[in-house]
Order: sequence, then structure tokens, then C-alpha cells
Amino acid sequence: MTGGREKRVTAGVLAPPPVFPALVVVLAEIARAVRPIIAPWDALRWSWLAALGLLFAAIALLIGAFVVFRRARTPVEPWKQTRAIVTAGPYACTRNPIYLAFLLIQLAYALGRPNVWALVLLPLTIAALQWAVIGREERYLERLFGDEYRAYRERVRRWL
Repeated sequence: MTGGREKRVTAGVLAPPPVFPALVVVLAEIARAVRPIIAPWDALRWSWLAALGLLFAAIALLIGAFVVFRRARTPVEPWKQTRAIVTAGPYACTRNPIYLAFLLIQLAYALGRPNVWALVLLPLTIAALQWAVIGREERYLERLFGDEYRAYRERVRRWL
């Protein structure tokens, strides 16, 4: 402890990450009620099927991410102290498979509901996650793991 303050040992995210896409979906529902936009895919019979496919892909990403976190014996929750850098499973292809899954779920919602606002507001979800979670996690992991994390970051893209 220095100066009465304990050194921060977590990423310092602003809220649990699912909160951000959930808030954007609520905002999309409010926008839909106030100013509805007819979805061009609303009349298409395949939109629910595409939504279901995206949902299954998101679930697969989430399960894969949780499994490799468990194997690495490090918590998946970003408000807990990280014990290892996870680079296997979906983390070999993207540094943020869980957050990518959240975006796929929002996209599935946009197609399945249908709610064009959920699609239009997808960049807001990305920006919120980047500002409130991802940027903080990346700085934390770089401080904690240094060159090992920087090498991983150079090797694997943030999204896809």
C-alpha cells in the first residue's frame, strides 16, 4: 500500500460487460417504440433462421471462451485478478470472443425481433465495450504480463 491506497490488481472495468449491450438493446427498444423503422428483412422468411444461426454461433463462442478460461485457471470476470493470458480456443482467432458473442447476440436480436435500431446502434455497443471494458483490460494485461501480452496482441486481432 502506498499513500493509503491499494494498488489496483484488476482491469477496472466500469460495469460487468453484458450490461453495455443490454443497455443498447433497451435503447433500441425505446427507439423502436418512439420512431419505428420497418426492417427490410421483416418480410423475409429467413430472418429468424439467420437470427438463430447467429445465436448458436454466439453460444459456441461463449462456451469455448469459458472452457479455456477454466482450463487456464483464471477468472473470466474482468473485475477479478487475472492469473494467465488465455490464447487457446477462440482466443487464437480473436482477442475478444466473449464481446464478439455479445455483438452476435445483438445482431440476432435485430434480425429476429426485428428491430432495425438494434442494428443501427451496434457501433454504440462496440464503442461502449471498447471504452468501458476492452481498453481497460488491454492496459491492465499489458501492465501485468508485459512482452507476453504485447506479443499476443501483435499476433491476434482484436475482433476478427
